Amino acid sequence: MAARGSALRVLQQFERGRIERIADELHKERLEPREAALAGDLANGVVRNERFLDFVLALFVTRGLPKDPKTRSALRMGAFQLLLIDGMPPRAAVHETVELLQRDKAFVNAVLRRVSERVADKPAYAGNPHIEIALSSTRTLVLPEPGFAREKEPIATRHSLPDFLVARWREQHGDVLALQIAGAASVQPAMFLRACGGRSAAALARELEVAGVRTTSCDHPLMLRVEGGAPFGSGAFGKGAFVVQDPTAVLAAEAVEAKPSMTILDLCAAPGTKATLLAERVAPDGMVFAFDPDPKRRERITENAARLGLQQTLRVIDDLKNLPELDAVLADVPCSNTGVLSRRVEVRRRLEPTTFATMADVQRPILEQAVRLAKSGGVVVYSTCSIEPEENVDLATAVALEYGLAIERQNLTLPKARTCDGGYFARMRVR
Repeated sequence: MAARGSALRVLQQFERGRIERIADELHKERLEPREAALAGDLANGVVRNERFLDFVLALFVTRGLPKDPKTRSALRMGAFQLLLIDGMPPRAAVHETVELLQRDKAFVNAVLRRVSERVADKPAYAGNPHIEIALSSTRTLVLPEPGFAREKEPIATRHSLPDFLVARWREQHGDVLALQIAGAASVQPAMFLRACGGRSAAALARELEVAGVRTTSCDHPLMLRVEGGAPFGSGAFGKGAFVVQDPTAVLAAEAVEAKPSMTILDLCAAPGTKATLLAERVAPDGMVFAFDPDPKRRERITENAARLGLQQTLRVIDDLKNLPELDAVLADVPCSNTGVLSRRVEVRRRLEPTTFATMADVQRPILEQAVRLAKSGGVVVYSTCSIEPEENVDLATAVALEYGLAIERQNLTLPKARTCDGGYFARMRVR
């Protein structure tokens, strides 16, 4: 009950517009680890799937969804448990959600029970995609007519995305990949760990297994995917055996091609996972300077460097004055986050058709600064967590043309559920 109560409080505050980051607010609840994990799953899951949940709930209310933020949030949280958490007993989902309310109990109970009655234990019938909605390989939501038939972008409704965004992805990548991207945006993302301190992924897996953490290997020799357990409570975490980092983020950091004795600047470094990878690669006699304009975020870089024992090769700086000659600059810039919508659940509420051009205006001066800071013949790696061309290839090409840079390599990774986030990087040579 503690987890559901905390999740409902956070969702209510989010609905009122009083908070921006779900994760930050949940941290203030100070729950036990198991309860904190469930609260996070519930709150993030509701926001991640809000449009879909509202569509389903609206089918079972006659006067529209309630205006009261707490009642509306409770309905969403109950529907999320019924529809999108496999193995959740329907009675528990309904009863424990209703018990959190002081008013509208009968109404919420009735609506959630009607939703529950529409879930069938069978695979979805592919011949009727507007009515039978696959919740998993063995569970199906059977909608009343007309189901999704009147929706302009059924994929957008199902995966709780703006219509314009799915339409863009269809145009750029085709229907199959648009569905893959949208699907990745609406599921709980996997946690990936990068082995540190010279360990292989296999060695890290053995350390974690002792602590009851189950992992599977990935294509990258340093990467593991967490399948169960509590890695942050393990001894391996305390002694700096790993950082949490998605495979796509690792690719961007590795594009720098850091080597011993190099001097590198990570221009937008917080929380420091890319900077720590670079610091390991330049050791023993190189140096990575890590800068972020936010003092609180710089503290996270310092904490990560200390935990990983990288203080000798990773220096956190609060300005960009008096830097030595830089062999490479990594500019992992602020972006629209369309490659990480499953993690940045709040972002989809803010996306507009003009967002990508606006973000490109923010990114360009940062990239230009990176170019000016790198030595002649040095490398600039520009990276984002976006999959939109305005923020990626268009901007990299425009800056390369203006400053005479040679684009040596660029890569766009599309998000794939439980496999990787989306993102882009361009490796450029300063002439």
